[in-house]
Amino acid sequence: MKTQDSGLIKRLLAYAKPYKGWFVIVLLLMVISTVADLAKPVLIGNAVDLFTEGYKTPYVVTTDTKSTVEYEGQVLRHLKPDEQVENVYQMIQYKNVYYWIEDMALTDSTLLENMTPEAYSQAISIEPEGVSLTVNGNTYKGSILEQEDLKVLRSLNLPALAYLAMLFLVVLAVSFGFLYLQAIILQYIGQKIILAVRHEIYEKMLYLPDRFYHQNPIGKLVTRVTNDTETLNEMYTSVLVNLLKQVLFLMGVMVMMVATDVKTALWVFALIPLVVAATFIYKYFSRIAYRDVRNRLTQMNTFLSEHLSGMRIIQIFTREEAKVKQMKGINAKLYKAGMREMTAFMLFRPFIFVLSSVGVGLVLLVGGNSVLKGAMSVGALIIMVSYTKDFFGPIEQLAENFSVLQSALASAEKIFSILDEENEIQDGTFEAKEGFSGSIEFKNVWFAYEEEDWILRDVSFKIEAGQKVAFVGATGAGKTSILSLICRYYDIQKGQILIDGKDIKDYEIASLRSQVGQVLQDVFMFTGDVKSNIRLGSSSISQETIEKASKLVNAHEFIEKLQDQYDEKVLERGASLSTGQRQLISFARAVAYDPKIFILDEATANIDTETESLIQDALYKMMEGRTTLMVAHRLSTIQHADNIIVLHKGKIREMGNHQTLLGNKGIYYNLYQLALQSQVMS
Repeated sequence: MKTQDSGLIKRLLAYAKPYKGWFVIVLLLMVISTVADLAKPVLIGNAVDLFTEGYKTPYVVTTDTKSTVEYEGQVLRHLKPDEQVENVYQMIQYKNVYYWIEDMALTDSTLLENMTPEAYSQAISIEPEGVSLTVNGNTYKGSILEQEDLKVLRSLNLPALAYLAMLFLVVLAVSFGFLYLQAIILQYIGQKIILAVRHEIYEKMLYLPDRFYHQNPIGKLVTRVTNDTETLNEMYTSVLVNLLKQVLFLMGVMVMMVATDVKTALWVFALIPLVVAATFIYKYFSRIAYRDVRNRLTQMNTFLSEHLSGMRIIQIFTREEAKVKQMKGINAKLYKAGMREMTAFMLFRPFIFVLSSVGVGLVLLVGGNSVLKGAMSVGALIIMVSYTKDFFGPIEQLAENFSVLQSALASAEKIFSILDEENEIQDGTFEAKEGFSGSIEFKNVWFAYEEEDWILRDVSFKIEAGQKVAFVGATGAGKTSILSLICRYYDIQKGQILIDGKDIKDYEIASLRSQVGQVLQDVFMFTGDVKSNIRLGSSSISQETIEKASKLVNAHEFIEKLQDQYDEKVLERGASLSTGQRQLISFARAVAYDPKIFILDEATANIDTETESLIQDALYKMMEGRTTLMVAHRLSTIQHADNIIVLHKGKIREMGNHQTLLGNKGIYYNLYQLALQSQVMS
């Protein structure tokens, strides 16, 4: 196993550490159920021997009343082990006919039991009235036993047969019961571990920076939390303990085979090199196939997530056929990967089955020869056949579990790649317990999303607490980047950003962001209801606060007209609401959290002129006493800003209020003229 795999397994086992007590219980249950499984062939073999060889046990006359039969006026029982008597009654069988011999010497009876089939056939001869048997120079006459006689005499074997049957049922019950308990405990452990893993992945994702989500498609991340964690569940519930059980059972089978018949066992063991070679080949190809399947499945989920979200665009531009074709290609690749995975397994499993059949054939050939020579009983041969099948069963299951392990390791790689993701935005230690006053200062800030492709170049400005500042400029000038940096969605490469005179890197991120309210152009709504989309899970925001915030931004009026008002159900992404309604709710959301700093990034871009006029006064009230940063293409919304900062290609080109900038007749003046022309044309 590769070092990488061993490292993954070590990390996966760490999740099972809190449940080591349960695993000990499972191992105890496993040992007992394994012993029970190993006992089954022995009980069956003994029952067969009792049926086929039980007639060889000598009979003696007795005065006992227990375990006896009455035959020809005499009370008979079986000879007890190590019991010494001179003569016994002996039943023999030759060519499917049973005979009854009286007064046979015990020593001759013992010799008879140990005779080989060849010697036995030479010692016996058929006579008109029965049979003649010569043992140790002594000749005995035997009379034919009728069917009724056999029933009477063989009835002494029934209690022992019933005992074996009862014992077999007990072993079955123990095996089933302990396996059931084992499965229940393992499922409990597995689900608890997966619960912890899912929680850890999601919690990790919550604190990763925007950069991570720009680099990783949502469908891919959803696959990590759902499909990949479920694959791990199979490993915890099936592989961990079953691997040990199968190894233990395999060793037990090998020991029992050697104990039953060494020669036959060695012939079966000669097939082990073929099994090992096939397993290593299967391991190599299945590893490649499983990783390919996981990658293709991720690709499929990513495609579906993206295109289902953008279904309206696909339909608007009538790209259905093109997307169907693209989906067919992805689906075909997943199908081929799955078939390669199945092919590896479908070749391996039949090969092991063939080897199992060859093993059984060897047992029948070698063991059957031993039976004919008297070196092995029929029951022992059946035991060997059963153990031979059991010998290859665990090997096949080991390979299947190895497949699950390969799949789990492939998923673990992807899960741990997220858990190991480095967050370059390190949390500070200072908590703004009393909130911000709201002053913001950029000192010689340089920022790039990638390497030295600078978005901001040596940007410096200061915003006093309570000021309203707007950022304008062409697309790509760096306006939105400035707003993102204040909330530390990204960190700058050079310079310093201060809030209330303190570097934002010193603040606790949660404390920093709790003081900043942000309203974006692209409003995201969560599935739930209106009030939960305003509250966003914060128990500190009361219904009264929600309604107050909604009234302030003029959202209360349309919410009251909804069928269930604030309890109105909101579909995914707010599909049941208009664009303007979603924007108003986002304003109410920001106000409800009562931040000291407001960030409005094209917040009125999707609101019609009538709706915009309704919220202008509300915005002024909302901004009162708070520092407000605005980005807007509609210059009419920022004319009353205390300061307007004009950006061009990452640098500050102009700064001042509306009238001052118009008087300078620079970039802002040109932008304003363009805005007036577009209004006239519309």
